[in-house]
Amino acid sequence: MDQNKLKRHHIMRSLILAGITALLAYLILSETLSHYLAPRLHMFSYVTLVILALLTIVSIRQIFVGSSVYDCDCEEQHKVPRSPMGSLLVYGLFVLPIVLGFAMPDKILGSDVADKRGITLLSNDVRKLADVTANANVNATENAKKTAEVKEEAKPSVEPQSEATNQVAIPPVQATDDEQLRQRFSNGGFGDFYTDIAVFLHKQPVIELNDKVFLDGLTTMELYAKEFAGKELETMGFVYRQPDFTKQQFVVARFSVTCCTADSSVYGVLVEKEDANKWKKDSWVKVRGKLELRQVDGYDMLVLKASQVEAVSAPKDPYVYYSFQSATDS
Repeated sequence: MDQNKLKRHHIMRSLILAGITALLAYLILSETLSHYLAPRLHMFSYVTLVILALLTIVSIRQIFVGSSVYDCDCEEQHKVPRSPMGSLLVYGLFVLPIVLGFAMPDKILGSDVADKRGITLLSNDVRKLADVTANANVNATENAKKTAEVKEEAKPSVEPQSEATNQVAIPPVQATDDEQLRQRFSNGGFGDFYTDIAVFLHKQPVIELNDKVFLDGLTTMELYAKEFAGKELETMGFVYRQPDFTKQQFVVARFSVTCCTADSSVYGVLVEKEDANKWKKDSWVKVRGKLELRQVDGYDMLVLKASQVEAVSAPKDPYVYYSFQSATDS
């Protein structure tokens, strides 16, 4: 191929690599990368940025050094497009997302996506967990009774001691408030993880369901709905409504992201307030109120009877993740 034509292809490839590198660098520096990827994947983006920068430098070098054969020695399997139409089609596939990346505004997920995916107020996983642990507790109780009966039968007879000997008594140990609270939640049989979260939340005069504890906290409060009924709660999210809601209802919702926004799910708390309809869909609000217990399809569900609703700005990272450990450490 003519060296001038080959040089033009190297220039085009260098521009594409530079564009992709610049777009990724922009997302990182502008702190909008979290709109697309979960924080635990950000490190891979930093590594990718370094690799793209190196490839861009190598491609630019080829413009000036040139080459008569392909360095990969693959017998022209990676040959450049031979026609202008072929070049437009191939390079256009790379140029289009770069242009859209810079031209389109960074928009966070909202009610339109929630309508299609549905919103979780009482998680199916929570229901399954409740059923499984309930069955496990029944089996454990039956096994404990059988074991106790066997021990009772094998227990040797003991002669009654004198009254004077029985007068020596061990004073009862007074449990601390934390121990009593932990014992209260551990009876639910949902394991130490949810017991820790339940104690952490219940100790707060006003439960702050913030970004770090939103998902695990929401799940925990559904598991122990009766224990959290009547507690004050404050949280933040975007306003979401379904067609069957009354004028006094909306959901303060958040998107949960595992890897990227393609696998996002929507979670939230149902809010009731007399003037709830004045808050526009997708507007961000901070809500405070008292949790009230309701029955939905035979399951307990908490509804937030709001006393205060105020408009707020969306956070830099609008999504929530499972990170309870970091919340309790802070």
